[in-house]
Amino acid sequence: MNYQTILRAGLLGVSCLSLTACLGNGNGGAIGGGGGGGGGGPATTRAEYDAKFDQLQNTTSLAPTSVELVGQGTFRGNTLLNVFTNDQAATEGYALGDLEVQADFDNETISGTATNFRGELGGNPFTLEGTLDSADGIAPSTLQEETQPIILPPGQAPIPGAPTEIVTNGFAVNMGGELSDPVSGSIGQVNLGIGGTFLGPIGGGQAQAAAGPATVVVSDEPGGALIRLGGAGTFVLERE
Repeated sequence: MNYQTILRAGLLGVSCLSLTACLGNGNGGAIGGGGGGGGGGPATTRAEYDAKFDQLQNTTSLAPTSVELVGQGTFRGNTLLNVFTNDQAATEGYALGDLEVQADFDNETISGTATNFRGELGGNPFTLEGTLDSADGIAPSTLQEETQPIILPPGQAPIPGAPTEIVTNGFAVNMGGELSDPVSGSIGQVNLGIGGTFLGPIGGGQAQAAAGPATVVVSDEPGGALIRLGGAGTFVLERE
């Protein structure tokens, strides 16, 4: 296998590099895997990741929060990026990286890192060295909550004690940095974006998890070998 093809230069999608693109239910397209899984900490294998993602996609205990989120939280998990063939016609592998995100809901700030990238290409394992950090992202990382009144149908009287407003949240974490292939020595400037909506117990004000789409932009290091990294994928975060 040519390890210099683990990364491929080019724009592979920026749908999560802005907050407005990530507002919604925070659930990207499923990657596969069965039920079960869950629990804190990053997944160590593709199968574990698939199970975690599937669980958050189908859980009945968590939903997009509808009240103001409070306090601070550390969230850990993974991003799973698909590696495509040169003509983008098929998937030939994947890259799994570990995520850590710090969220301050009181001040609406968020930051994160991604590291320990590993995966398979054409059935062969590979690893990438380096860390992506929101301090080096190509766009600011954002956390936003919006309060909207609940509008009742004409003629319907409000229920005493019922909520009169709903709070929605959306976030985008943009991380950048260099990743290198220790076998070939090739280096790439990588920018990873994840975004979505925090999930929590229905009616609760504590975010517990998030799952949604991930995108990546890779550019060549001047004078370096041609390298590549998979494009669109997903991510999972769980409160530590």
